[in-house]
Amino acid sequence: LDRIKQAVMEHGAVATCYCASSSYMQNYIQYQPPYTDDPPNHSVAIIGWNDNLPTQAPEPGAWICKNSWGEGWGLNGFFHISYWDKWCGRENFMGAVSFANVEYMDYERVYHHDYHGWRDTFTLPARVMNAFEATGNHYITAYSFFTADDSVECNAGFFSGFDGTAPQGPLGGQESFHRYRGFHTVELEQPFEVCTGDSVYFVMEFSRGGYPYDRTADVPVLLGASYRVIVESSASPGESYYHHGGGWHDFYGCSENPYPETGNFCLKLLGLDRGIRVSPAGDAVFQGEPGGPFSPDSHVWTMEFVGGAPGTYQVDVQQADWLDVAGELQGVVNPGQTVQFTASLTDEAGSLAPGVYTAKVEFLDSSGGNAENRVILVVGETGMVYGWNMDVNPGWDASGEWQWGIPQGHGGAYGNPDPASGFTGTNAYGYNLWGDYGPVMGEEYLTTEAIDCTGLTGVQLRYRRWLGVQGAGSDRAAVQVSADRAQWHTVWENGPGETADGDWVLRVADISGYADGQPQVWLRWVMGPSDDLREYCGWNLDDVEIWALGSFSVDPEQVPGSLEVVVSGANPASSSSSLHCSVPASGLLTVTVFDIAGREVRTVFQGHAPAGGLTIPLVLSDHAGNRLPAGVYPVVARMDGLSAVSRIVVLGR
Repeated sequence: LDRIKQAVMEHGAVATCYCASSSYMQNYIQYQPPYTDDPPNHSVAIIGWNDNLPTQAPEPGAWICKNSWGEGWGLNGFFHISYWDKWCGRENFMGAVSFANVEYMDYERVYHHDYHGWRDTFTLPARVMNAFEATGNHYITAYSFFTADDSVECNAGFFSGFDGTAPQGPLGGQESFHRYRGFHTVELEQPFEVCTGDSVYFVMEFSRGGYPYDRTADVPVLLGASYRVIVESSASPGESYYHHGGGWHDFYGCSENPYPETGNFCLKLLGLDRGIRVSPAGDAVFQGEPGGPFSPDSHVWTMEFVGGAPGTYQVDVQQADWLDVAGELQGVVNPGQTVQFTASLTDEAGSLAPGVYTAKVEFLDSSGGNAENRVILVVGETGMVYGWNMDVNPGWDASGEWQWGIPQGHGGAYGNPDPASGFTGTNAYGYNLWGDYGPVMGEEYLTTEAIDCTGLTGVQLRYRRWLGVQGAGSDRAAVQVSADRAQWHTVWENGPGETADGDWVLRVADISGYADGQPQVWLRWVMGPSDDLREYCGWNLDDVEIWALGSFSVDPEQVPGSLEVVVSGANPASSSSSLHCSVPASGLLTVTVFDIAGREVRTVFQGHAPAGGLTIPLVLSDHAGNRLPAGVYPVVARMDGLSAVSRIVVLGR
């Protein structure tokens, strides 16, 4: 009881479950006696407690719980559960989970076989073991597991081989003690390295409680369900073993498992990619008027080496007279050591004509790893002309498994998994938002609608990227631009090494040579082709923007005195058009299309708008991507209490 109370005070709501049945509920106080057999079927949140509340139990005391059934149920949506209820605060599988202030884990590689976590407990063996094969050059820094009981002494060992009778070639080991049952992560005092193809055998011995494992599970307890729910898992021979009767046995096919070909022990190895890592990731962007000054004054990269032994490195800077990179550009770096490099502009930058200039900086290490960063110099005033923040579906042409929605954080068989949300907001455009792309696939495209770049110079594409893809020659990812949708020009594609973003990265592409002054420009992101070897999480995109020189160079006398919105493109229109909003002061702007009955059809822009104005692309489809029927559609712009209305006429097919 005290542990749960302390958790509520320190962290907020605590998930729990109970058996929702009128047999156990009186005056919105829940109490199921311990001798009953009904399983739990509903999850709720503990938010407080009352030690003195009388209940149906022999002793007083109850949790204050929040239900999910609305304010019309219970005590305005709340109720009590007795401290002495059979399941509340005691059942360790069923619960509701929410995330707040989430931080991504510190590990880039997770070796595991238990895809659903702890589903059952194996009490027969004295020791268990998982076998893994290294998928790259990795530095194993931690391990994780479940304990099924309180006060458990744990002894972990790591080996490079197994001859069928005993593990061979010790790589290290560590002991730990865990007061409470549950999930634990232990940092290794002596991390070890593995290379592609190496075997690692992770042996674990517990002093008590048995060994949690994953398996296919029958979950017949969903509230109101009239059918069984089978959560399927899978296993293969040679993944998990148990020690019993003086020898090791493959857990695959073990008769003690109710689903004998689906079980694996919950043992994981956690690690990092061996080699150099450079932060911050993404492009360094300098910007200023012709002649300067430029902002920022400098950009600093920090390089760290991950591994068990020193490594050599070299920094290669593309020849660009306007760029200088200071620091020790080659040398030896020790594990955990950091080296800093500073990018700054030379006097040559002040003589450059308006435009966008790009230089590449590569960080190479002796193990073949590399990190590539770019420096973008924008000479002249630039601003965002178009923007898609993915809060609403832009309705782009998506082939294959390209889709708009919420990325699920899955995948990562190689590289990193997908993110769990967009960079800003929850939504993104991605290739298979539910996990990794498939093997032996052709080219699949995400293609924008036509973008009007008439009158624009120095056009740039800026976007946030979370990408995982095998190296060029195996799998392909690319960004392309076209002015006629027939001839496509590649402005970026993946290189020979894997691309494995573990966070959202800003990317900038100079597309001025193809887009400046063009009345129609299309962009597309390419996924594929892929081979039949490694599969990664693929593309995730957010905050796609078109920037151009002089787009926001507004004379103060030309700043409008009120908010205005007009159809600047085709009107009437059949498939797409554009809007122009005149904005009196910078702030949050929302532009929404309605039908003639006043129902919201689509929000076409929601974001920061600068004083002066901006142009917004308008695709004539609803939130679901369905083409709008012929008719008249009001367009409403709102900003800081101001509003403006225009109308667009949509033609029939």
